[in-house]
Amino acid sequence: MSVARRTRLTFFVDVDNTLLDNDAAKREMDRRMAVLIGKRGSERFWEVYEEVRAETTMVDIPRTLARYSAELSDQATRFLLADLFMRFPFAQFLFPGTPATVAHLRTLGGVAILSDGDAIFQTAKIIRSGLAAAVDGYAHVYAHKEEHLDELTGAFPADHYVLIDDKPEVITKVAARLTAPLTTVFVRQGKYAAKAPSGNWTGAGLTVESIGDVRAIDIGAYVAVGRGTIDRT
Repeated sequence: MSVARRTRLTFFVDVDNTLLDNDAAKREMDRRMAVLIGKRGSERFWEVYEEVRAETTMVDIPRTLARYSAELSDQATRFLLADLFMRFPFAQFLFPGTPATVAHLRTLGGVAILSDGDAIFQTAKIIRSGLAAAVDGYAHVYAHKEEHLDELTGAFPADHYVLIDDKPEVITKVAARLTAPLTTVFVRQGKYAAKAPSGNWTGAGLTVESIGDVRAIDIGAYVAVGRGTIDRT
């Protein structure tokens, strides 16, 4: 039996623009919001959204809704605006290769969703998209995921970890902080990924153009290109 087959893997997989087309979802939210509260109302909402993100260093939809709703005089509109976000059909915005990729990774090792954001909205997004069910509920949301690696590796012990993410900054931070054997996979999807140099980004162990391409990665590659490969011969 090969080293790769004897190595217990755990995959930590991001959500926004990795498994789910968050850029497209946000455009649809903006379209629906403009219908509900007008173009200027929608613009003002996103202004508040950016203000909250600057203050909290993360996307916080409940806090944004609370702050923006204080500017609305109509109570019914407040309810409709909250429903727009909390009942949004996220399952319609999964990337085409997402379900098959998650199912494939589960044949290779443990799989857990690891996402940034506020615990209320982001958790609802993961549930409504069907991603929580796809990983048997192993979905974790933190303001900054790289600050919780000890907890995560404690909860999901493995010989080798794989982080699959679209954000170069997050990949860099996790690689710097996680001392366990690790392979990072950069998925070149979405606005954050577009900031990385073209081609195989040297900041990650592996680079793919879409989440569906992850299925083409041989299990041995995760171990071979990773940092701190374990050989249990």
